[in-house]
Amino acid sequence: MKFKELGKNYNKIAEWWTAQMEGSDYGMKYVQKAMSLAKKNAKVLDIGCGSSGRTIAEALNHGFEITGIDVSSEMIRIAKEKHPDIHFIVDDFSTWDSPELYDLIIAWDSLFHAPKELQGKLTAKMCNLIKKDGVLLFTAGGVDDERSGEMQGVLFEYGSLKYEKTRLESIERFNFRAPDIKFGKAIF
Repeated sequence: MKFKELGKNYNKIAEWWTAQMEGSDYGMKYVQKAMSLAKKNAKVLDIGCGSSGRTIAEALNHGFEITGIDVSSEMIRIAKEKHPDIHFIVDDFSTWDSPELYDLIIAWDSLFHAPKELQGKLTAKMCNLIKKDGVLLFTAGGVDDERSGEMQGVLFEYGSLKYEKTRLESIERFNFRAPDIKFGKAIF
C-alpha cells in the first residue's frame, strides 16, 4: 500500500478512530516515560500523529514544542480543531524533508504501515533527525513479515522487520546507548 492510499484510508475512518482514542491511555505510559527522558523545552516530532491529540497534549503539559505529521488530511483536520496553535503537517514521512532536528521523536503505531523493505530506511531517517542525546520512541511489529487487516471495513497493510536485522543495524550506526535498545518490548 502506498502512503497516499494509506492517507485516504485513514481519511475514511478518521471520525471513528478519533472516537476510539478519546479517553484511551493506550501507550501513554511509554510516551510519558520518553518525555521524562527528554531535555527541558524539547522539540518533539510526532510521526503519524493522528487525530486524538493525546501525545500533543502530553507534550504541551511538559512545556515542549511539538510538530505532528500524518498522511491523513482528515486526521490532521481533526487534530487542528483540538490544538489550533500546533504545527501540523500533512505529508508522507518517508519523502518529507525536515528543516530541523528534534530532541524527541515518537512514532507510535505509525511506521508499521510501511512495507518491510522501507523499515530500515525509515528507522535510519528517524535516527538522522534526532539531536545528540535525543530520545526515540517507536513501535514495530518485531517479526519479519507483511500483513493486512481491516478497520471499519477499510483495508490496512502492515510491515515489519525483525529487530536483529536492518532496524538494529540502522540504530547502532547512530550510537544509541545500549540499555536504550530492547527488542520485542518497550525500552523502559
